[in-house]
Amino acid sequence: MSALPGFEVEQQDSEAAREEAIRRAFEERRDVGWMDDYSQLRDEGWSWRVAAYIAWRAQPVEGRWPKTQGELATEVLGLTSDRAIRNWKAKNPAIEEAISDLLVTSLLAARSDVIGALKEVAASAKPAAHRDRRMYLEMVGLYEPKSTVKLGPTTEDDLDSLSDEDLRALAAKAKRKSG
Repeated sequence: MSALPGFEVEQQDSEAAREEAIRRAFEERRDVGWMDDYSQLRDEGWSWRVAAYIAWRAQPVEGRWPKTQGELATEVLGLTSDRAIRNWKAKNPAIEEAISDLLVTSLLAARSDVIGALKEVAASAKPAAHRDRRMYLEMVGLYEPKSTVKLGPTTEDDLDSLSDEDLRALAAKAKRKSG
């Protein structure tokens, strides 16, 4: 049986209205911890569903809402399953790049807090802080672990300039350090 004239357009309009209503309901939520990332991705031109997936995926698994990709697809994005998400990822490698970029941005944003915490703990007199002190001293170049092996010359030209005796001494030093 053929469709009534104009019915296809009406069906498309109702689907577009449904999608728009789902998007608006999602964007009005205030309890989504990754909404800032989502907004940034939207500003970069990502479609709302893909932006939501990328922002969600870049969150730590522990405490992530919703818990699974399937729940994100059906409960947040209004999809019938997460198959569409798998298709997006297969067709567009830029999605994985965007996820990586968000993860790196997150790490970089926290660096001053991490370094501040490292300095605070390293400055503590507590014995449990020895690893933080050691890391701090390594980072600022005031401590070199014994396990570090420095062989000296690093290029073939540098080695060519050494005498046989110097080469034997260098090899013996490297052997002592490594074993």
